Amino acid sequence: MLTRATVLIATFLLAIPLIPVNAVSPAIVSFTPGTPNVDIGGTFAASMLVSNAPNLIAYDITLIYNPDVLTATSATLSGTLFDPAVHNVFVARAENFPSVGLVRYAVTFFSGETANPSSTGSSVLNLNFHVNDPATVPTATASDYPASIIVRSQIVILSNGDALTIPSINNDGLYVPPADTALRSVGCRAVTGGLNILAKGFNDGLFCRVTNTGAQSITAVGIFSWQSVGGQVGSTSSGLVTLSAGQAGQLDATLTVANANDIYIVTATVARAITFADGSVLTIPGPTSTFKVVVNTGL
Repeated sequence: MLTRATVLIATFLLAIPLIPVNAVSPAIVSFTPGTPNVDIGGTFAASMLVSNAPNLIAYDITLIYNPDVLTATSATLSGTLFDPAVHNVFVARAENFPSVGLVRYAVTFFSGETANPSSTGSSVLNLNFHVNDPATVPTATASDYPASIIVRSQIVILSNGDALTIPSINNDGLYVPPADTALRSVGCRAVTGGLNILAKGFNDGLFCRVTNTGAQSITAVGIFSWQSVGGQVGSTSSGLVTLSAGQAGQLDATLTVANANDIYIVTATVARAITFADGSVLTIPGPTSTFKVVVNTGL
């Protein structure tokens, strides 16, 4: 009864299509954590989780990622549903090519064994990644981010002695460095919330007081945009400020108002700025704050 299944699985592992099953619900194949919260230079563990695949007997999963951003330092079946120390498995492909950003594993059970992943997903492949420092990658550029970790999969189940491919829904991963910025208690505001043009002129200072919440030095920037009741629209940015781990600082900018009684609604965002070797800048938004500036001409 299992002879035919074994032959079909071997065929699958040679990348020849199996018997399609259109009536079954798709398996879910997910890269997890979906959005790793790891800073530049750090590492994180990841898994490929499969769910909704009863009597799972084989899979072929490929991960494609940008090698300028990430490096897959290891991939293993240990601790998964296909752990070779626990189960009788055949590994047709175990490929990890960090230089091109590709990992591919194709694995099957032998002897008629199957697995039933949990409803929340069970791991079929465990990985470790290193987040590359753009300063050490000459080809890195701001347009590399956010960096997708693309999942491609074929899932095979055993049904009445037959090995059948079933549809799968692939949930990709996405990496972007954390902003590592937080507003201090003062937050963001105007130097003069009620600006009298006759007494103060047309310029009002804007600022955000910010803290670096990360474990390494960052460059912070304040981005201010506004729209007034009278229809004035604009934006400006602070200068770049370097903050060491845990350091607090202030991001300053200037709002120039029109010569009219008006109310300006200002939205401030504190962000992290990363400059690449090619001169491009990646801006990672952090927390925001909204405040108002009431302007009167003094006449």
